[in-house]
Amino acid sequence: MSDLAFVERAVSLLASKGVDAWVFGGWGEELRGLIKPREHVDLDLLYPAEDWSIVDNLYLDWIEGKRFDWKRAFKLEGITVELFLVQYDARGWFTQLERRRHNWPANVFAGTGRTPVVSTAALAGYRHSYRVDARDVA
Repeated sequence: MSDLAFVERAVSLLASKGVDAWVFGGWGEELRGLIKPREHVDLDLLYPAEDWSIVDNLYLDWIEGKRFDWKRAFKLEGITVELFLVQYDARGWFTQLERRRHNWPANVFAGTGRTPVVSTAALAGYRHSYRVDARDVA
């Protein structure tokens, strides 16, 4: 299980290697007060960049089965850390997922501080789109 100290270590480790990452997913929702504190088995991070060139040159414990155009994952202290690529074009911030483009709000990276957390709007918007996709599959 991960704790807040782990989240801070993971973000700091990546920052020390030139990779800026914002806390997302369950940890982001908890830190923004959208969900009650709970146990977390992984850590999701958004990575704003044109491509994976910096990330792919890092020596980390990569999980090959989680290597996609939009995502990379590695193990840190036995915990899975997933990075989601967020690119920018004339329409704004986006992640090109396998079956669709997810558009992020303009303020997605408004979080600041020692451990930056994506915006509440970004968390809520992604959660909503995820649920809509799940209904389409069912």
